[in-house]
Amino acid sequence: MEQSDQPIIYRNIHVTIFRLSLPGMISSVLQTLFQLIDAYWVGKLGADALAAIGGCAFILWAIFSLTALSVNGIATLVAQNIGAKKPDQGRFAAAQGMLLNTLTAIIVMGAVYFVQNSLYRLMGFDPQVLLLARQYMNIILAGLIFSFWFTALEAVFRGLGDTKTPMIVLAVALTFNAVADPLFIFGWGGFPKMGIAGAAMATILSEFLAVLILAFLLKRRKYLPKTEKGEPAISLAVMKKLIAIGAPVAFGGFFFSIIYVVLTRIISRFGMEAIAAIGIGHRIEGIAWFACVGFSVAASTLVGQNVGAGRLKQAAKAAWLVNGYGVLILIVVSAIYFFFPDTLMSFFTQDPAVQRLGAEYLKIVAVFEIFLALEVIMEGAFSGAGYTLPVMLVSVPITAARIPLAWFLAVYLNWGIQGIWWAIAVTTGLKGFLNALLFALGFWKRKLNDGTKLSEELNGKE
Repeated sequence: MEQSDQPIIYRNIHVTIFRLSLPGMISSVLQTLFQLIDAYWVGKLGADALAAIGGCAFILWAIFSLTALSVNGIATLVAQNIGAKKPDQGRFAAAQGMLLNTLTAIIVMGAVYFVQNSLYRLMGFDPQVLLLARQYMNIILAGLIFSFWFTALEAVFRGLGDTKTPMIVLAVALTFNAVADPLFIFGWGGFPKMGIAGAAMATILSEFLAVLILAFLLKRRKYLPKTEKGEPAISLAVMKKLIAIGAPVAFGGFFFSIIYVVLTRIISRFGMEAIAAIGIGHRIEGIAWFACVGFSVAASTLVGQNVGAGRLKQAAKAAWLVNGYGVLILIVVSAIYFFFPDTLMSFFTQDPAVQRLGAEYLKIVAVFEIFLALEVIMEGAFSGAGYTLPVMLVSVPITAARIPLAWFLAVYLNWGIQGIWWAIAVTTGLKGFLNALLFALGFWKRKLNDGTKLSEELNGKE
């Protein structure tokens, strides 16, 4: 058996958590740095350009949330089959997930291309910002397939319990992006001067590079997702399992992003500077969010492999331990956001209005930031168990509540833009609390996905 197929759940749990979460955390922070580097260089083009990529970020969140339709299932089924010592079944599930991932990318690419102008108008973009947003988004859509493939291949590594390799590959891609950004944006070194579109070009080229490297490494491990001779090209049974795991998360994430498109309409009442501020603020907060995603990767992998091995007590213990570590990290991050928001904002923009509004946002969200850990990490735990419905039931209604709450605080009570910031922060706290409560109630133990083919005595092994 390949070393990568060996279950990791029989090792010291504290060491294993950090072996999984630290590379996953760094990878997630690196993904955020992609956006921050773009924001740094694009910020030199002016507030309109910052507002354009800030608004595009919400649409891209909606797009990338749909990768969960396949990616969550890939990571879960690979992990569970590794735990059950059935690596071939895990690889076949990954191949089916890759197919689903590709079909999703093609459909999304075409749909967004034709509706993007309507989305920009819905967000209240003025004509110049709309033009810049379209220039940026058209390039991103052209290379969208590489973004989707990267998430799918990275999910295979996660299921195998290897988060270090994707981290290293992502660091290589980030370095490429950091060098390519000014070359394409400003036309340095004889490259074409593309403006805001140059940031998008640098991004998709770096993602293409990352896909090539990950595919090569998976092929060496004999775990590259592909259908072998004698296997069906499409397995409806496996597709059903993938969608059952991924659909609630994908829908919840997509709905979250659409809510932000509508919320941006309210934010636009306070000017393009407010949109630019939340765009930068979200990118800075993304460091905390993606740090949580790193721990979420650990929770998903450990819960998944323990479920595959029929070890439900150990699965629950792992989830709570990962959450504990995540909360400790977020306490430190919250302090940085609260005490140094102006310094953080000044790195990305010299516009006084954007700096002030963004600093206010960071100080307010810092109050509830520890609940972000509970929200995101518990999502990973539910995903590893193959039972993601609670995630959607918590995320969708509470995220939707941000719209009336933001209007009530910002407009009706006349709190101004701070009312919107408080609406975002308070609902984050509520989602984190409810995710933790639902996991503690243990419904996931009785609703385990049957795709792992566990024994009928599984629930008796608690």
